[in-house]
Amino acid sequence: MVIRTYTPTAAAFFNLRPSDVGRPLTELSSRLEYPSFKADIRGVFDTGEPLHHQLARDGDGKHYLVRIIPYRSAGEDIDGVVVTMVDVTQLAEAEAHKQVLISELNHRVKNILLVVTAIVKRTMQRTSSTEAFQSAFDGRMGALGRAYGLLSDEVWKEVSIREIFAGELKPFGPETFKLEGEDLYLKPQLGLSFAMVAHELATNATKYGALSKEHGTIDVSWRSEGNRLLVEWRERGGPSVSEPTSSGFGLELLRGEIEYRLQGKLETKFDPAGLVVSFSIPFER
Repeated sequence: MVIRTYTPTAAAFFNLRPSDVGRPLTELSSRLEYPSFKADIRGVFDTGEPLHHQLARDGDGKHYLVRIIPYRSAGEDIDGVVVTMVDVTQLAEAEAHKQVLISELNHRVKNILLVVTAIVKRTMQRTSSTEAFQSAFDGRMGALGRAYGLLSDEVWKEVSIREIFAGELKPFGPETFKLEGEDLYLKPQLGLSFAMVAHELATNATKYGALSKEHGTIDVSWRSEGNRLLVEWRERGGPSVSEPTSSGFGLELLRGEIEYRLQGKLETKFDPAGLVVSFSIPFER
């Protein structure tokens, strides 16, 4: 249990000086937070088995892995031990980050399953045939998948409002829509709900509104005011619009998503020139 040799870096852990060579380890102070250090060295002497021990983060924010390995002579007798301190801070931080990601992923999977369940229930309630259900369900799952793709590209940080609307309207051609607004980004859960809103608006326009006609167009604008996000969807060039006698399924989904899930306000204007949908939702940059 005496010091035979050490590297300059190791000296910093034990305040070693050249005169300390030959001194017992028990006489030296250490800045390592490792109460069982000396007992573990003795254990390696006794058993001949290597030992690895990862220390908790120290006052400088560093993580170290201590390796205690037997040093054998030519006759295989244990002639000493080699103690190595390895800086594993990056590895420890990566492991902690991985655990956060796993926890976050579990949370998101649960949330998405709840969303899918709600979509299935709503779609089943308002479709009259298997074919109609499949068509509506496939469309909504596609919108959800596109939103997940955008979020994955941004490593699940934030997703652009512009990209959400563009993703739903691009299949109809760039001449069919105009997007105007600030470069605003939504947090993951808000982004998923927003994607469902954009999909329902585009689907409704395809079936009954501006996108059902060759020269129909969509104007989408948005802005932030205080702690709220204001969005307007305006259709032009489609069939003449009049207020329906009953609320359609698409409008019900919009209301559910905006007023219930997003705690926002929805207004619809059935202008003969085209449907106008305005809504506002709580929003923080």
